Amino acid sequence: MMKITIEKLVYGGKGIGRIDDRICFVPFVLPDEEVEVKIKKEKKNFYECEPVNIIKPSPYRVDPVCKYFGYCGGCDYMHIDYKKQVELKNEIFLETLSRIGKIKDPNILPPLASPSDFHYRNRAQFKLKEEKIGFFMRESRQIVNIDSCFLMKDDINNSIDGLREVLPFFSFKPVELHIYSSSKDQMTAKFIFRKKIKGIPLGLKHMRAFLGEHLEGFGIYSVENGYPKRINFVGSPFVYEQIGDYTFRVSADSFFQVNRFQVVNLIKLVEDELKTEKVNVAFDLYCGVGTFTIPMGRYCDKVFGVEVNPYAVQDANHNKKINSSKNVFFHRSSASDALKYMLKKNPDLVLVDPPRTGLDENTTNALLQLKNLKKIIYISCNPSTLARDVAMLTQNGFILKSTRLIDMFPHTYHIESLTVLEKP
Repeated sequence: MMKITIEKLVYGGKGIGRIDDRICFVPFVLPDEEVEVKIKKEKKNFYECEPVNIIKPSPYRVDPVCKYFGYCGGCDYMHIDYKKQVELKNEIFLETLSRIGKIKDPNILPPLASPSDFHYRNRAQFKLKEEKIGFFMRESRQIVNIDSCFLMKDDINNSIDGLREVLPFFSFKPVELHIYSSSKDQMTAKFIFRKKIKGIPLGLKHMRAFLGEHLEGFGIYSVENGYPKRINFVGSPFVYEQIGDYTFRVSADSFFQVNRFQVVNLIKLVEDELKTEKVNVAFDLYCGVGTFTIPMGRYCDKVFGVEVNPYAVQDANHNKKINSSKNVFFHRSSASDALKYMLKKNPDLVLVDPPRTGLDENTTNALLQLKNLKKIIYISCNPSTLARDVAMLTQNGFILKSTRLIDMFPHTYHIESLTVLEKP
């Protein structure tokens, strides 16, 4: 056992201290805490450690409300007062921009905390094995068997007991169940199997009796090349979201922001950025179901959404109709293959909301070839790839106007942000 002092938290959920001038990474700690640790793994340049005893606790340390915390891999910061979590994430965000992006003194606006830090998630991906239902254990493929999750909406939690009752009816057991619950409490479910099966012995009426009366439909999927592929769907494959005065149809195979309290704030931040000047043509890359494309249509003459997922494009075109967005158009394509389309339309503003991998080289190069492009709104879920991409864009004529952390994932290390870049 060794005693160390935690210097700071870093992206990934761990704190760092030092043993004999070698960095050690420790989970479930706070800055300035004195901690007794044991070495779990010894690497060439650092140690992976586990906390054994908190000798000098931080005043911001709280008792986790979840009995699975520390075992379940879903949460990292439930031992930290929520207000302090946001402050610490903001420090990590700034440090990442500086270290990776070499960005000095970025204009970081005040972070936007989640209106509620519990029961905010509208989507769950339960892991299933034998009698176990839950999430992977921290740094393991073993499943933590849970009865509820403090991050999930109540109706998702309420479906867990019913799921345990319904699984014995399956002759071949699924390995995952994905549940989505909209702002209208409409639900879809996806049963995912390791191989193709023809069907299951229950219909929608019976499945509702187990998972909840607001279940609109459920699908049967098999894993192919690492991704779920739809075999069959029973009932409706989509639900509806009401965000302010916008209505969005979201299919079981589309994406929608997971924090049901923050999505309205994120849309408002985008709208506020569009109100500052006239925009003739705008693009929304990785547009999904049109979550930002539809609102952008109220402030731009024309908006073009680009999305590779065919189900999301179908939803987006439907959402265009129900929101009367006649100046919004959707194009099925990957962002990196949309260069010719963008060159033809010649946008003066582009919004990007890429996956954790950030912008690929082709997409970045495409943005740099747009002669009329004056502003980029970059919504990111990974500060490391954001910093890399911002560095590339600022080296090629853009100026970082502002950036801000939006806490979409309380009690986890994940960092969502909105960054605005402009060309003078």
